[in-house]
Formats: sequence, C-alpha cells, structure tokens
Amino acid sequence: MIEATFDGTGEAFDRCFGAGLRRVDAESLDEAVRCFRTAAAIRPEHPAVWFVLGLVLRGLGRLDGAAAALRAALHLRPEDADTLFQWASLLIERRRTGEAVAPLLRLVALRPDHPDAAFNLGNALMAVDEPERAEAAYRLAVLLEPGAAAANNNRGAAFLAQGRPEDAAVSYRRAVRLEPDCAEHRKNLGVSLLTAGNFAEGTAEYEWRTRQAVWQWNRDRPGTPLWDGGPLDGKTILVHFEQGLGDTVQFIRYMAVLKAMGARTIFECQPPLKRLLAGVPGIDRLVARGEPLPEADCLVPLMSLPHRCRTTAATIPGGVPYLRADPDRAAFWRRRIAEAGPRDAFRVGIQWRAAGADRSIPLERFARLSHLSGVRLYSLQKADGPGRWERPDDRLGIVSLPGRDGKDEDEGFVDTAAIIEGMDLIVACDSVVGHIAGAMGRPVFLALPWLGDWRWMRHPDRTPWYPQTRLFRMARRNDWDGVMVRIAAEITTRTADTVARHAAGVS
Repeated sequence: MIEATFDGTGEAFDRCFGAGLRRVDAESLDEAVRCFRTAAAIRPEHPAVWFVLGLVLRGLGRLDGAAAALRAALHLRPEDADTLFQWASLLIERRRTGEAVAPLLRLVALRPDHPDAAFNLGNALMAVDEPERAEAAYRLAVLLEPGAAAANNNRGAAFLAQGRPEDAAVSYRRAVRLEPDCAEHRKNLGVSLLTAGNFAEGTAEYEWRTRQAVWQWNRDRPGTPLWDGGPLDGKTILVHFEQGLGDTVQFIRYMAVLKAMGARTIFECQPPLKRLLAGVPGIDRLVARGEPLPEADCLVPLMSLPHRCRTTAATIPGGVPYLRADPDRAAFWRRRIAEAGPRDAFRVGIQWRAAGADRSIPLERFARLSHLSGVRLYSLQKADGPGRWERPDDRLGIVSLPGRDGKDEDEGFVDTAAIIEGMDLIVACDSVVGHIAGAMGRPVFLALPWLGDWRWMRHPDRTPWYPQTRLFRMARRNDWDGVMVRIAAEITTRTADTVARHAAGVS
C-alpha cells in the first residue's frame, strides 16, 4: 500500500506514478486509482497524472470521478490533443453531447489529421441537429480514412437529415462496399432509396433490418420457413406485425394481396389493434400477440411484404378504405359530438403526440387552428397508460369528449375510429391516428417533421398510400408554426360549404 503522505520530492511522485502504471498493467485498477490519487496529491500541477487517473476511472465506470480528473488535466494542458479527445469522448458517454462540440472543434483545429476527432465531431453535431456542419466533419473523416465504413455510413445520415436521399445513398453504398455484411449500413441504404422512391432496390436493402443486432421483431418458428415471394395457392401464410401500431395499420393492406394469390392468411397483430382490424379484407384468421398461433406453411414479417410482393412506387396496393368504424359506436359518438359542440361547426379531430418526439407537435401550435372562425377542435389524443386520456388546456378550446376513460386499449381504438367517422377533417402528426383515418378514407392533414419517414417519400403534398391524405411538410427545420399556418389557410377554404351542410342537418 502506498502511504498517504510523502515529502514532496520527485522520487516520491515517480514511485507512486510508476506503481499506478504497474497496477494498470496487472489490471488492478482500484489499486491503480489509489496510487494515481496519491501522486496527484504530491504534484497536483502535473497534467499526466490527472489524465491517466481519468482514463482509469472511466474504465471502471466511475464517470463523475473521471470527469473531475480529465477536467483538471485539461485545465493544466488545454491544447493537448489526447486530453481534448478523451474529455469530449467522456462528455458523449455521459450524454452531454452538446458540450462535446466545443472541445472537438478545438481538437480538429489543432489536429486536422485526426480522423477519430473528425468522426466524433460529426456525431456530436448530428446529436445537436446540425447535419450541415456534421456533413463537413464526416467529409474530413472520410478524406483522412477513405476505408472507414462507419464514417461513410454516418455521412449518409447527415445527407439524409438534410433531405438529400440521393446523396445519402452514395455514401451508404460506399459503406456497403467496405462492409458488405453490415446490416446497419444496408438497412440505411434501403431507407435512403425508399425515401427517393426507388422501391425495387430499396425494399431489397431494407430487408437487412431483420439482421441487425438491435432488431426485436423476428419470430422463431422452427420448421416454418420464411416466405420467399413464391406461389401461395393453397398454402397457409402467417404474417406477423413488426415495429409500431401505425406500421400495422398502413401495411395490413397487403393481406388482400396475399389472399388474391390464393393463400389462407393468418395475421398476428398487437393486442390493442385486434378489434379495430377485425374487418380488414384478406384476413382469414386474426390473432393477437400472446395468443396461440396456428400452424402455417410459411411466415413473413409484415413490412417485408412490399419486397416479397415486388412493389414499386407505382404499384402500392390501394383498396382504401380497408378500415371501417363500427356502425353502433359511430352512431353513439355522433350523438356525443353533436352534444359537445355547435351543430354547424367544422369538426377537426386532432392528435399532437406520437411515439417519437421528433414527430410530435407541441400542443400550443394548434392554437392557430382553435381560433379559426366556425372551427371546433376535438382531441383524439390518448395519454400514456391504459384508461387515461390526455385533456388539453381549456384555454385552447379543444373538446375532450366524455366517456373515453376506463376503456381497454383495443376498445379505445374502436372508439377512435368511430370518432374519426364523425369528424370533417383529421389533423395529426405522423402517428397511428393519422394512419387509421387514412385507411378509413377520411380527409387527413398529416403534419410531417423536417425529416419525414421514408414511406412518405418526397411527394410534395400527396401520398399513394392514402388518397384522401394531404401532406404538410416543414419548409424549415423545427418550423411547426409554418406548417400550422398552411394548414389553417387550407381549413379556412374548406369551412364554408361544410358549415352550410351541417346547418342543413346533413352529417
């Protein structure tokens, strides 16, 4: 054990510092920490001991202590490249990515030949939503290491975040050439191609998503092969859901395609959607996750059907509407809607919060719509947790219809569809409600974030998925106000005829 106090001589410092290094070599990291702390007490002005202490503490997962040590090292040696790199890396590990940008910029200025610094700078800038600057950082990283697949892949992400899918595909292709078996690179290439409307190649590359280590939607059914797109006449095929509720609502249209190929079809859905999907054409048997699955000749993930069915942007299956509201529930909610607001109002159902924060719209942005003459807003927003419905601030004048509390989730979506049936228009973020309304053939204004999902491709305002849906895209990053200005203007042009129709007693 190294003693706690020394005479302050160089010999004592060297003895402690050397002992710490030997403990590191022996993988006795806790003992190494004690040695380095003692050395730092002897010579607190020595940057190397703080630097090594920070590295060891970080290796032990003691991030607060590592931050204190590396901060001390950086204070003593602010222009040291290794210290700047480790300090920035620690900030990223602690999820303080925005703070890592400044030291990484300083490091790249000092060492423009440091590929890892340029790469990490690009990652940090992407995390703070600055893809243009991130692209420049990744460009430097690629110039320094042209064979770095990760830098080419991430540069593709920077292009895609700027709405440049063709440029993204070029970078992703380079990453794939360098690491052809990397599922992440190939899935990303697929997304960029699909965004650009290239379904023939994009759906094939998107199939690599199922090989990602993080993928959680695969089904293990020994003895049941994956369907390869071959003949289905007389065969039973099991299609299982993957990803979100909106994905299920959007892609379940393919069940009718399989049925037309002569298959007996089984669809496994998320439990909250079972009642809503009960009448979808092309499904012979509907089961919810957790229920026993029947035997099948083959199976396929739901979102592999565009590839297996050889879909192009021009051959996306139609069939809208393929969801319909329950007539009894629709009549019930039509009465509730009439009781809750003026009979002659233009009724707009709204949803503002999606599963992804980037797709969610701050509720206050709907104030512009709530102030439109002759318009009444109705909440379709369900809060997190069964039986709890989110009620917006009364100051916005948004109607929260009574009687929705205490519902099971599957019953809740049945009622959501019934309420949608009673609306003149749905205004929604990119979420399951927008998909339900679109699949019902109802008029929808879908408000999309700056980086829209690949399924919306780059059509300016229409989508082949839902003929009655209008797309409202951000013209500038984070500009929900601009989206709402355009939606408000479009609603204003629609209200006069509908108000007159309601006044005449026509639903």
